[in-house]
Amino acid sequence: MTGTIAWADLAPAEKAAWYDLAEQSLCALASLGFRVEPSSDPAHVQAAEDRTLALADDAAWQAEELLGMGEPLLAYNTLQKALVEQPANLRLRQLKGLALARSGALQRANELLSALRAEGHADGETLGLLARTHKDLALLDEDDEHKALHLEAAYEIYATGYRESRRAGAIDDAYYTGINAATMAFLREDREAATAIARDVEQLCEEALASIDDPALSYWPQATRAEAALILGNHDVARDRYAAAVRLAGSRYGHLSTTRHQAHLLLEHANADSAWLDEVMRVPPVLVYTGHMVDAPGRAQARFDPANEAAIRADIYARLDKLRPAAAYGSAACGADILCLECVRELGGELHIVLPFSVDEFRATSVDLREDGRWGDRFEQLLEDANEVLVVSEQPPTGCSSTYEYANMIMTGLARLRAQLLDTRLQGLAVWDGNAAGEPGGTGSVVTAWRERGVPVEHVQVGNGATAAPSVAAPATTPDAERSWPFTYSIEAMLFADAVGYSRLSEQQIPLFFEHYTGAIASLNSVTEHPAKHLETAGDGIYMVFDDPGTAGHFALELSELINGRNWQEVGLPEDLGIRIGLHCGPIYVATDPITRQTLYSGVHTSRTARIEPITPPGQVYASSAFAAVATANGVDGLRFSYIGCTQLAKHYGVLPLYHVKRARRGRTRTSS
Repeated sequence: MTGTIAWADLAPAEKAAWYDLAEQSLCALASLGFRVEPSSDPAHVQAAEDRTLALADDAAWQAEELLGMGEPLLAYNTLQKALVEQPANLRLRQLKGLALARSGALQRANELLSALRAEGHADGETLGLLARTHKDLALLDEDDEHKALHLEAAYEIYATGYRESRRAGAIDDAYYTGINAATMAFLREDREAATAIARDVEQLCEEALASIDDPALSYWPQATRAEAALILGNHDVARDRYAAAVRLAGSRYGHLSTTRHQAHLLLEHANADSAWLDEVMRVPPVLVYTGHMVDAPGRAQARFDPANEAAIRADIYARLDKLRPAAAYGSAACGADILCLECVRELGGELHIVLPFSVDEFRATSVDLREDGRWGDRFEQLLEDANEVLVVSEQPPTGCSSTYEYANMIMTGLARLRAQLLDTRLQGLAVWDGNAAGEPGGTGSVVTAWRERGVPVEHVQVGNGATAAPSVAAPATTPDAERSWPFTYSIEAMLFADAVGYSRLSEQQIPLFFEHYTGAIASLNSVTEHPAKHLETAGDGIYMVFDDPGTAGHFALELSELINGRNWQEVGLPEDLGIRIGLHCGPIYVATDPITRQTLYSGVHTSRTARIEPITPPGQVYASSAFAAVATANGVDGLRFSYIGCTQLAKHYGVLPLYHVKRARRGRTRTSS
């Protein structure tokens, strides 16, 4: 029996092929004298419209829920899928702008919302979101003139929306635009306007709260009352109101994070103490966990004895009950992983499962080790209950641990990125025998890496701490395996780039291109502090390999700035000659090319890198989510990653979550407890 695939799940290229086929069929019918007319049955037309609107409403509801949970990336993906069917839907486009803004892609959010305004959408939601992007861009911009322009634009939009909503009697719109207008006035040192608007907003929020029957809908007016008190300098009153808002928020940590960020902004601008705010509006930590699998039958030395499962689970639960993590990231092997996931699920946290390779292969190697314990059934149920299941690579060659190390870095990096997004801390939990000299990719190596990066670790003791046999989930690389395999398999950072405008060069310009354009890249690689260890060229294409994502990311930005900032007309090349750059990180094969006798770096992840570069806009640097996660897990400094969304890769290679790579802004970054 053949399964069906929903239209929305098809890749854009596949949809285009079906559109072409439909057009050919219609043309053939027309050539035979037939005509195609819209249905004249009003019931059919209305039913089709109702179905379309219902799907859009459902997608909007899902996106709002995800945004409330602090999941703007998942919300963005939900909206992108719905917009394929409803590209003009205003609510979906507004929420897409909000998801972009919350994920850090402020410039893209600003452009999208500015386009809505240019189309004539002057409603409070569109203008409020647009103003928000101006506000956030102002806070990021280090140029005082640009900062002032963004603050002025934000204030003008908020103040206009506030006056019009107030005049129309739209209380919700009025207090939302009003508090933001007051905040912008406060930041612009217009204290008179800030005070007047904040006092009025307090009254509006009192009216709104009095009319709400469902406490779940009371969060925003309560949080807005607290912000108004801050602007008015009544910090004790603000504290009590923020505490009340926290009780109303429940698990909507995205709302708490947004509210706390705004409050910190006001307190820092006023040079006031903010320690009390972190205590009152504490967002639970994000958990990253690791641990041993349950002992396989016949294991020589007991470590995770199945007979101890209940006691180990109780210890895990007790620690997690104190932490109450907002979300958990890790694998799903039998034993510690599954116990951690089940405890987090019971406590109401999100589950983000990261598997080193395919579900079926992982289950065979790391779940179905024993007939007792129902581990397979529990594994399948957790996959069904998870908020996200991510498969990061292919099955590694026998005796290689690189894929496991890679998966560990991915789960740690994704957890840290999520903690940064929620403005909370990252917490590790290890169900572990305490053997720090574990195998690469195993629990001991993960804990060592966490401690080196300053991740606090809760330790649930199992076994007796003695040296254990290699884990099935992270096999050791033996001397025999190394001798029998002609390749090494290691995690590398990769860069693909090509020249924008190369195909338009004349025959006379080709030598100039290699002399000046390619020559400039060679010069950069010879003087930079972030050189590539391997470089290949093919025409205008460049492939580079780096030891780590930090080196690759910094070189990519240097390369982009060098090429896009050069006046190419001075050397006889087109003015708009540019470059696009894609980055990825993953385990690949390293060997000697039998033809060139040069070092060869190749594998599935090399191909994945090559598919990112063609969809990167000229002048930009895009990276895979894996690159961003590994860089974040390794504590790379000076880089900032803004989520772009799940994007269709070149040559029908599939869909991949991508990030925009930029330099981190200078200055102090506040770290929450």
